[in-house]
Amino acid sequence: MLHNPTGASLSLRSAHQLLQLSEKHGLHIVEDDTYAHLAPPHLPRLAALDGLRRCFYVSGFSKILAPNWRVGYLAAPLAWVDRLVDTKLLSTLTTPALTERALAHCLEQGLLRRHAERVTQRLDAARARTVAAAQQHGFSFAAPPRGLFGWVDTGCDTERLAEALLDAGWLIAPGTLFHATARPTTLMRINFATTQDAAFWATLRRTCRHISPH
Repeated sequence: MLHNPTGASLSLRSAHQLLQLSEKHGLHIVEDDTYAHLAPPHLPRLAALDGLRRCFYVSGFSKILAPNWRVGYLAAPLAWVDRLVDTKLLSTLTTPALTERALAHCLEQGLLRRHAERVTQRLDAARARTVAAAQQHGFSFAAPPRGLFGWVDTGCDTERLAEALLDAGWLIAPGTLFHATARPTTLMRINFATTQDAAFWATLRRTCRHISPH
């Protein structure tokens, strides 16, 4: 699974250790694989390794088809299924039948698979261009660039950086938004699809020079 905002993912070793801790302490794990269609195919899934004994696997289709297609799915340990179905019926009842039928058509006809292949190919190309531009301007990534988002170390306070860039017409997500407790950080999230322009990285470099790290 791909982490938002860093784009990082669990290694097979880390996944195994996490499952061992879950077993040892009697814990359950909810695995949010929202960006499953944008992830490299070889990434380990906790639910697959665990066989759905202690893992709940959650994913959907809004990140690959359309944001307003709020159709998802959940795989859970058998003992929890009835309770989860009851909770779903009592809280949101159902999702719109029209989007469910449209999604079923996409799955049955292979449209989703072909669409996902096209999107990931375009995203791979966009990511390569973005990473090259970032590195040319002296920026590095705190996690290996994967999926839709990158976690960039700017070397300066990204909250102040975001304010300065907004005045210049660029919208970024400062790292402080992703911490449980707000604190200064030099890290920021970028979207590979929208930061391919070398002008963005040139503006970022110039702006960073005028902002102290703290």
